[in-house]
Amino acid sequence: MLRPKKIISQQADHLITSTNSTLKAFKQFLFAPNLLTFVISVVVGNSFGSAIKDLIATLSGLVNFLFEWILGTNHPLQFNLILNPLASFFNSFITLIFIAAIVFYTIRFINNSLIKSKEAKWGYDESHEDALHIQALQRKNNTLQAENLALQKQILAELQAQKQATNALTKG
Repeated sequence: MLRPKKIISQQADHLITSTNSTLKAFKQFLFAPNLLTFVISVVVGNSFGSAIKDLIATLSGLVNFLFEWILGTNHPLQFNLILNPLASFFNSFITLIFIAAIVFYTIRFINNSLIKSKEAKWGYDESHEDALHIQALQRKNNTLQAENLALQKQILAELQAQKQATNALTKG
């Protein structure tokens, strides 16, 4: 029969182990590259869409201002047709810059502080890493081929010298 202290200790160990594995799985889910890509796309894309919408409203206000000024009687100057959408555009643009900066530094923090393996980091490009590895292997192969060619030339020169020495001995 187990003692109560041992039972409690075993249950605490089991709870800690299961909690750690659950937290590890949650961390892997939360920092998965596909999920981060989706979040970045939604957050920055929404902000970018808002800035573009306000830019179009600014251009539309400019056209409306010119239309009113050129074709209107007394040629009224209604600057609010331009200034209100322009202020909204600048607000959206500054918001876009801040959101992009916050997302950038958040991802940088996640990559540098919370994710240990290079492959799990957001922005890791396996095909690019493979290409760099292949390029390094190709450079090494080229060096080995150059060394091999130099050795072959050296061997041929030595064989040629031996052949000439043998011919000189047989003739002389």
